[in-house]
Amino acid sequence: MPNVPNLMRTSRRLILRDHVDAPTIRAFAENSGWRFVGDTGDAAGAPEGGLCYEAKWAVDDGGSVHYVVDEFADVHYMVTAHAHADAAEATLADIENGLAVWTLDELLDDCYVHVYPAGWAKALLRLGAGAPPHAVEPVVEHVTYSAGHEDAPVRRAALWAMAYTAWPEFENALARIADTDRDPQVAREARLALEQLAESGVIEPGRAQA
Repeated sequence: MPNVPNLMRTSRRLILRDHVDAPTIRAFAENSGWRFVGDTGDAAGAPEGGLCYEAKWAVDDGGSVHYVVDEFADVHYMVTAHAHADAAEATLADIENGLAVWTLDELLDDCYVHVYPAGWAKALLRLGAGAPPHAVEPVVEHVTYSAGHEDAPVRRAALWAMAYTAWPEFENALARIADTDRDPQVAREARLALEQLAESGVIEPGRAQA
């Protein structure tokens, strides 16, 4: 079984553009007044559960900001953690204004331009990782459509994009992949994704065990 992503998130993930490097992030954090708490993993090392590096800063209002390098989805992103959703969103807005991030429209547009399986799969995972907390119909439609692609790597990317969103709207599609996909590995990973979503409380456990 391959390494699979850590699907837990405390806010929507802001997917950073590839050119946003570590010095840029450190400078932004310093200018924002965040206090560096520590980091884990190795940006050049093997991923653990899909993640290979995470840095954390404390913010003055009691929350925290996290920079994550996710090798599974091949993205790096920022998330926030805070007891109050409004405060978390305010911090995310500051990040969006200060760093180059993908918007949801850009993530979707990038999905539509790829014809070859490798690019299609990469765009799907990035879309799933960067999806907002609640379902958006064009995202649901594109990811569900991609789950029927003739190439197994694209179907695999689609099922994990579903899992990354943590949207219950994808439960039936994931169950269908688990039950009917012609590639045994894809079917197994769909069942694993269902189990992870059940463990996180997104769906009822019974469906994942069916």
